[in-house]
Amino acid sequence: MGLFPSANDFKAGKGVEKDTPRKTGIGRFFELVGRDMNGMFLANLLTCIGFAPAICLVYIGFLQNSLPVMLGSAAVGGLLAGPALAGMYDTVLRALRDEAGYWWVTYRKAFKRNFKSSLLPGVLYTVVVTLQIFLVYFCFNMLYHGTNVGIPLWVATVLNLVLFQMLFAYMWPQVVLLDQPLSLTLKNSINCMIAFLPHALAAAIVQVLFWGVVILCMPLGLFLMLIFGFWFVTEVSCQIVYGDIDKVFHIEENIRKMKDAELEAALKEDYADDDTPEE
Repeated sequence: MGLFPSANDFKAGKGVEKDTPRKTGIGRFFELVGRDMNGMFLANLLTCIGFAPAICLVYIGFLQNSLPVMLGSAAVGGLLAGPALAGMYDTVLRALRDEAGYWWVTYRKAFKRNFKSSLLPGVLYTVVVTLQIFLVYFCFNMLYHGTNVGIPLWVATVLNLVLFQMLFAYMWPQVVLLDQPLSLTLKNSINCMIAFLPHALAAAIVQVLFWGVVILCMPLGLFLMLIFGFWFVTEVSCQIVYGDIDKVFHIEENIRKMKDAELEAALKEDYADDDTPEE
């Protein structure tokens, strides 16, 4: 199987029985890992490839000791990183709603469908994360050289990390699942943060701790990104907030209605063809 496989390289997922209750917590995590690991791992590799230009460009700015260059590089790299991360979220969200199908076929269609809508979120995400990494590096670098930046800046840095990761936890699923302007997505994300504060906080802590470990373990962190990177933290984060998103936006109910309508239309077309008299 090549890097970009065909549909023949995968078996259709078996899904689950309609009335089977879903597992929760760690049981649900291992269920998805055991069933959908192939798709999530391949989506993770594609996401790493999508983020590679942004990481390289930002590192060049870091070597030049220029924050504007870092942020500009992050914005450019985000144009590719955004669609790649949207593909990762689409893969995980399909697994969470137990949707059967060929991974590569659905990934490719979702990537094309979400490409334009994920460009601006990608730029926003990479710029914000780059600024966060710079702030953390600045604080620890000053401390290493014997200067404490003070409690206000430390508090602002931590709040910046947590609040934006809370926002992103609800932003990316909406980018993938809903066709709406980014302004509305951000507004909905803020409302969800407030309404489901414990879940938003838990998802943000998972993101901050995981990526903190990856950065601290560099260069071993690159290996962690390839193996665990985006799929692990995306799955855990989405598992925490997916129930909230489905409750607010009725995702699964709308998808069922859409598929039922497509099936009904296809059946009507078949019946119409059958009733057409032969000449």
